[in-house]
Amino acid sequence: KQDGYELSSESEGSEEDDTAVIATESSVKYLTYPYSNGQKTGFYCDQRDNRLMVAEYCRDKRVLDLCCYNGGFALNAMMQGAAHCVGVDSSQDAIDAATANAMENDLDQAKISFVREDIAVYMKNAMSQEEEFDVVVLDPPKLAPNLSTLDKASRKYHALNRDAMNLINRDKGGLLLTCTCSAAMTQKDGGQYFLNMVNGAGHSAKRRVTLLRVNGAAPCHTQSPASFPAGAYLTAALFHVGPIGS
Repeated sequence: KQDGYELSSESEGSEEDDTAVIATESSVKYLTYPYSNGQKTGFYCDQRDNRLMVAEYCRDKRVLDLCCYNGGFALNAMMQGAAHCVGVDSSQDAIDAATANAMENDLDQAKISFVREDIAVYMKNAMSQEEEFDVVVLDPPKLAPNLSTLDKASRKYHALNRDAMNLINRDKGGLLLTCTCSAAMTQKDGGQYFLNMVNGAGHSAKRRVTLLRVNGAAPCHTQSPASFPAGAYLTAALFHVGPIGS
């Protein structure tokens, strides 16, 4: 309605349809609900290539998937032979969906788990218990919806990345895939603003970080810089995080 379209009375009065449809991506099956009245169908395609890319580094590794939503990064990691995966999200619906997806893919429930918790709280508790991971994925929701919120969002991104680095193996180091879906953050200074923020978080964590690669959204998300510059919204940066004292 807000876009000027009139819905039929039949559409307005239709009951919730929770029929599941299985979507397959990179051999991973996801339960989606395209017929429901909810805003989302239950799947994001933009991280498709990034999920597979980082999973290839996860064999025999302990993996932490922060803001896991329906478990995409963790599921791909397990399919590529990860030793153990933990997914964290503040939404119970997301945790339920991720757990169902793990079962749909016949994954060993002893090796993959999903936890409902605010990721900042989870990381602080994990640090106090001296937990460590070899690969951490940090894919938070949009923290900077516009330029006016960029400074505040940058501080939040800094804190989250710092804490994520503190959970990476202290003796051997590991990998951090850190993402922003905020166009304001991605486009600032040609993308360097976000990368500089991550570097600053490394200094705060006293960990040496090395940028390995920077990706955007999957090719199905085409861009038109002239007519729709906001289409360049996603940054997924893979860093090596060195051991403490390196």
